[in-house]
Amino acid sequence: MQLIDGSPVYSATDLVGYLECEHLTALERAVLAGLAERPHVTDPELDVLRRRGEQHERRYLAELTGEGRSVVEITLDGSIEDRGEQLRAAAAETERAMAAGSDVIYQATFFDGTWRGHADFLLRVNDPDRPSQWGPYHYEVADTKLARHVKASAVLQICVYVDMLTAVQGIEPAALHVVLGGSAGGLRTLRVADYMAYYRAARARFDAAVGPEAPAAVYPPASYPEPVDHCDVCRWRVVCAQRRRDDDHLSLVAGISRRQRRALVDRGVATLEALGELPLPVTPPLERTSASALERVREQARIQLEGRRARDHRYELFLPAPGEPVPVDLGLAALPEPSPGDLFFDIEGDPYAGD
Repeated sequence: MQLIDGSPVYSATDLVGYLECEHLTALERAVLAGLAERPHVTDPELDVLRRRGEQHERRYLAELTGEGRSVVEITLDGSIEDRGEQLRAAAAETERAMAAGSDVIYQATFFDGTWRGHADFLLRVNDPDRPSQWGPYHYEVADTKLARHVKASAVLQICVYVDMLTAVQGIEPAALHVVLGGSAGGLRTLRVADYMAYYRAARARFDAAVGPEAPAAVYPPASYPEPVDHCDVCRWRVVCAQRRRDDDHLSLVAGISRRQRRALVDRGVATLEALGELPLPVTPPLERTSASALERVREQARIQLEGRRARDHRYELFLPAPGEPVPVDLGLAALPEPSPGDLFFDIEGDPYAGD
């Protein structure tokens, strides 16, 4: 999300981010309104992923070239200072390559003044029954992903490119492609028609959230930074984590689920401290939460609260009842019997090494 020619311009990343976390979209809108600045985050793990992603992309490019296909690479002209002009020039170059009928267009760029897109690859498909405006062929989108399985976010991202591609070539492609990573990777082909209705619904929600009729941006936003999986790759994660810590948010309780948090908040239990001091049993019982599950998270909150107040790390062992055997395959009991010279070595390796 950025200002180009004085107007907001959105990308597939913005749409995926909105579906992952509406608070993220609210924060980005505040930045565009000049109410906040984006945090600058250095993350070595994300840098590794970025490099591996580029290597994966180049490998697929080499594979296409090795098949004898003609390839045109689109690059953003760094000599053009105006960002809008730079994107329009790249989009025009992409359209010229499509009109010329190139087999593969690498780093294809689309820009309509409101949305921008950068597809990894456009692949030419010869099909007289589905001609483009230039002749008996059209293009399909292929994007490289390091994941070993096709993810919904990847499909949604490609749908943005498909939508923009359709507007340029005059016909919607029948298929989209995801080039997966790992030794068992390869090209996965999906029917465009199976996903575009969902994409249009998601896009309509996003447009309503950021369009002229949306409430004005404010900072801090009225939304709350609930923890989600997207936090792992979000530039705002440190800001949001501090907000939750300042609020003593229930997500600080280890092992608590989002459903349990919602049920507790509905009962007026909104902080770790409140949960740690919650009398049991709760009447009436929490919806979709068993008494044993509630007791587990309450006890977890209690011991965290005790440790916080004592400024110490607290723990409690779960021991069998007197006379009952210790289960040898659970918890600490799974460790071998101690012996002189025992050495415990905890080594952190590259999580993306090998496959």
